[in-house]
Amino acid sequence: MTDLESAYAVLDAHSRAIQAVVRAVRPAVVRVQAGRPARADENDWRPGRARTNHGSGFVVDAGVGHIVTNFHVVRGARHVVIHRHDGASFQGEIVGADADADLAVVQVEGEGLSALTWGDSEALEVGSLVLALGNPDGDGVVATSGIVSALDRRLRGPSGRLLEGLIQTDTIFNPGMSGGPLVNTTGQVVGINTASLIEAQGINLAISSAGAQKLIHDLVRFGKIRRPMLGIAGERQRIYSGLIRHHHLEQTHGVYIHEAKKGYPAANAGILTGDILIGVDNRTIEGLDDLHRLLSTRAGGDQMNVRLLRDLEILYVTVILEIPDSAA
Repeated sequence: MTDLESAYAVLDAHSRAIQAVVRAVRPAVVRVQAGRPARADENDWRPGRARTNHGSGFVVDAGVGHIVTNFHVVRGARHVVIHRHDGASFQGEIVGADADADLAVVQVEGEGLSALTWGDSEALEVGSLVLALGNPDGDGVVATSGIVSALDRRLRGPSGRLLEGLIQTDTIFNPGMSGGPLVNTTGQVVGINTASLIEAQGINLAISSAGAQKLIHDLVRFGKIRRPMLGIAGERQRIYSGLIRHHHLEQTHGVYIHEAKKGYPAANAGILTGDILIGVDNRTIEGLDDLHRLLSTRAGGDQMNVRLLRDLEILYVTVILEIPDSAA
């Protein structure tokens, strides 16, 4: 066999391997069609009066018909239709959605569903081969292949909060592929396609399976993601330079407390309007993103040792986190 023939054989084997993964994954990939009124009258569904979002999703539990997609695909939807790759369609119901995580779960009743299994996104490395799939236009499943370009990326999500721990790939996300699966070479889901930054030369980002699975469990069980809350309203603020020098601080910003809501953990611990939150436990807090990141790792009942600037002094208070009834 010549060198050229050997090269052809390698490429052909690579091609057949990708084809096999796509064939295995394709039945679980769906198109998500989400409709919402375009008029102020939410009950006005006359032809031409409705707006429709299109995206993709994938089945994670064939027995109960659970489909994962992005929040921004179904945002504001009054009705959802799921289109399978073989042309079958099902009415869907949103059982849980969260703007902060950009995740949603839709449920359908139908036979013949195929589900994908979760893979370990933490096993990915820069250079790992991945495939992005979607059903953007209802004409069938689209698949693109590429590699992991970077890990632990960030993106501002639909609610304004940071999405963190994202997977960056050089796969191509066609319009309508948001919510579709990012799979590894064994066809396991390691990410959820969420954004293509066209202005950044086609940088494509996916929510990691490691970060998504617990959140999806909450969406299925509770209809929302249960997060512990401090019960504050605040914003990032620069700390007066004299205070930085006086207290030998290694930061320039903290979170200025506009309101500590009565009955919530922060107020219960003695945090007041006008305080500047500068640290939790052994971590420096310089803005709301830092605080949200920390709270995402905590549960109801956890204690946090909070460091505050009040007037010219540094104070320490212990906050016991709670999950509000509205999130239970």
